[in-house]
Amino acid sequence: MDILIWASGIIAGYFLIVFVGLRLVAPFMEFGGYKPPTDLSPEIRQTISQLESHAPDQEAYLKAAFDFTVSRWYAVRYKALTEFPKLFRKDLEQIWKEPGYAHCTTQNFVLYVLLANSKFFIANDVKIKHVFLNFVQHQYMQVKVGEKWVNM
Repeated sequence: MDILIWASGIIAGYFLIVFVGLRLVAPFMEFGGYKPPTDLSPEIRQTISQLESHAPDQEAYLKAAFDFTVSRWYAVRYKALTEFPKLFRKDLEQIWKEPGYAHCTTQNFVLYVLLANSKFFIANDVKIKHVFLNFVQHQYMQVKVGEKWVNM
């Protein structure tokens, strides 16, 4: 019986750390959702303009913004542990200038910036969701396209 109590305590502690603790300290995981950046660099604004110029509608812009994001930043299963310090990057300019590995939260924030600052979407068109996946918390987005919500 003692083993069951200890195991339950360890499991409860793990979930508390993963689902509460990390969301309190890691950027882009906070409980209130994303806070839109107040000013964007000319390079980011230029990227948004270029993506907009090639997109006739919301769906095309969403696809182009997503494709751009995953072409610059990638995620690999289990690399989140070896690249753990990158979870705490919060400076958008630094992230923008350092393509390569990025956690799901960082990729989602970059995509959010591209969407929320475009002519096709507003900040409220994006919802941030968290799920338990591979024994860690994973973040994904739901984006409102027309009247439907699309998982990203």
